[in-house]
Amino acid sequence: MVRTIGTMSAAHSAPAPRYAALAQELAEEIARGVLPPGARLPTEVELSAARGVSRATVRAALLRLEELGLVSRRRRSGTHVTSDAPRRPGSYAQSLTGIDDLLQYAAETERRVLQVSPVIADDLLAARLSVRPGSRWVHVASLRVALDATRLPLCWTDSYADAGAVPRDLGQRLQDGSFRGLIATLLAESAGRPIDEVVQEIRAAGVPEGVVAQTLAAEPGGHALEITRRYLDPAGAPLAVTVSLHPAERFSYTTRLRRLPAAEQAASRPR
Repeated sequence: MVRTIGTMSAAHSAPAPRYAALAQELAEEIARGVLPPGARLPTEVELSAARGVSRATVRAALLRLEELGLVSRRRRSGTHVTSDAPRRPGSYAQSLTGIDDLLQYAAETERRVLQVSPVIADDLLAARLSVRPGSRWVHVASLRVALDATRLPLCWTDSYADAGAVPRDLGQRLQDGSFRGLIATLLAESAGRPIDEVVQEIRAAGVPEGVVAQTLAAEPGGHALEITRRYLDPAGAPLAVTVSLHPAERFSYTTRLRRLPAAEQAASRPR
């Protein structure tokens, strides 16, 4: 049986646009396992030559597959299959291979800032964020919203920014939407402390009752993923720590692991 992806179907009486037909062909190959999750697709030039279509047609087809959550496109690393089935509306699939992918997530979703306030880390918060008790932070509570027609909330995020790195206009830039990127990148630019490393922890969690469940339009106690990220400067000091809660049915996460060539493995071993 051939799976029909989205609204694309060969049963339509009118011929589909060439880009839609190409997207359907590629989607069927993904569904059959010819292009399994993790596989790298040919380049635009290669697909154009192999399928006898223009690069513009290829580009439009890949955009359609990306909208369906079947592939992920990254600068310098190409297009990779992320799923063998289209995602549901109002969900988000993230493939993470580096810091640039976090920037792309920020660009592909809308942030709605709910609160900006100073905070001093007590023992409980310090332990949660792995920071020093008594350290000063700026807390930003925000919502990430899908950019599709559903406008469904994707996650609730509590961001904690190092108070010493926060620009004076942080609240204004976040509230008026003039800055859509990661808060950590804004801090890095403001303080002259580049992000050198991101330490990430993922754990199973439940959607807490009250304002979080209501704002997310999620069932209290429902399954969720909690992702904590610590953005570190070259000295290993945290510029920002974010804790994001994703209702389970609205978010999927892909990590691609590759085996190093033997020569690189040998070079990386301590002597």
